[in-house]
Amino acid sequence: RNLHFGIREHAMGAAMNGMALMGLRSYGSGFLIFSDYSRPTLRLASLMELPVVYIFTHDSIGVGEDGPTHQPIEHLASLRAIPHLTVLRPADSNEVAEAWKVAMEIHKYTRGERGPVALILSRQALPTIDRSKYAPASGVKQGAYVLADTMGTPDVILMATGSEVQWCMAAYEQ
Repeated sequence: RNLHFGIREHAMGAAMNGMALMGLRSYGSGFLIFSDYSRPTLRLASLMELPVVYIFTHDSIGVGEDGPTHQPIEHLASLRAIPHLTVLRPADSNEVAEAWKVAMEIHKYTRGERGPVALILSRQALPTIDRSKYAPASGVKQGAYVLADTMGTPDVILMATGSEVQWCMAAYEQ
């Protein structure tokens, strides 16, 4: 079942935490820019190690369709700074599926991790990575993985997450 909160991220987070305390697996979603409004309830979920999933969309400062008030800049870094919060920012649809698996496994005690998950998604049309050419998306469960490697010592190492991975792949191809 879905509850519609409108633009009430704090109330949504409080309801999610309450449902998790009663044994339900809850999730909620909103724009990444508005994660600031979720911060108090997200931090409480982290402190209490609740198995809630926050889905934040519109991850890129390059989107721009909604103007500068909807362009997250420091939000990803600030979420990564919250203890016990697992932040996942998949690069394509295959990584989204793997990230969801990670989120669902966190409270099965098989991974030794506890706490909420922030799943950061893009509204951009991202390319699907050719997994016959690049590493499998199952690498998501490691937290980070080498998508493409070089022969020998590389001159440069390119690192990215989410919607910026496509640009690293394009540079790798060159």
